[in-house]
Amino acid sequence: MNSLKSGAGQLPPDNPYRAALCRLLIQQFMLHEVEHHNLQAVSGHDRVCLAPIAHGLIDIYKCLHQGEFGVGHTIDHPQGFAQRIYQEMMRDEISDTVREPAVESISSDGRMLRVNLRALRHFFAGDPAAAARDLATACLQSARITEGNDTRFLETLDLFRSINQAGDIALAGHVFIFPADLVDTFFFELRALMRRTGQIPVFSHSETYRRLNRPSYRVVERPVLQASPLEVLLEK
Repeated sequence: MNSLKSGAGQLPPDNPYRAALCRLLIQQFMLHEVEHHNLQAVSGHDRVCLAPIAHGLIDIYKCLHQGEFGVGHTIDHPQGFAQRIYQEMMRDEISDTVREPAVESISSDGRMLRVNLRALRHFFAGDPAAAARDLATACLQSARITEGNDTRFLETLDLFRSINQAGDIALAGHVFIFPADLVDTFFFELRALMRRTGQIPVFSHSETYRRLNRPSYRVVERPVLQASPLEVLLEK
């Protein structure tokens, strides 16, 4: 079993993979964090450091885990999977506009995507049941082909740690940064859990993230989505 190494992830700032992961994290904060802050204009080269409100470390972990391994582990009962997607799609009232994009990338190479169900319902309002069936098919196909790599995932976690410590999750002069002691504690507990179980754990979103962002999505591989009737979502 691999373990997190405190000195790992120290790639040069101009390393392409580090830069891609940094862009991914910034995108996630643009979509699911900034709206929960009363951001003030920052002039010149000033930088304002802010602690995330809507994200816990477990939500960053979940995003990176899904980006590496997909969500095959959550499809315990393929029978009825489409119906469960449909029920979740129809659960909430939606307005003429939706806050989330139709799809959002959750891997640094853009291969793994979250399809947001409120947006799916919005764009396929004429036949949401068919859209749910098409998404279920795409999810099941993605689960069959997504393998993931333990070593690469742990290296990605270490790289996130480096990006956070460097203050590189920055938007218009505002730097979102988790306290170093909080990150250290999270990684220490994660290592202990992996030693006990012999595997990389799967976590749910934090209660705060669920309350503030109301996540409702399914994870698919981009090539699978491109080959499906839902390909149009990539243009939204």
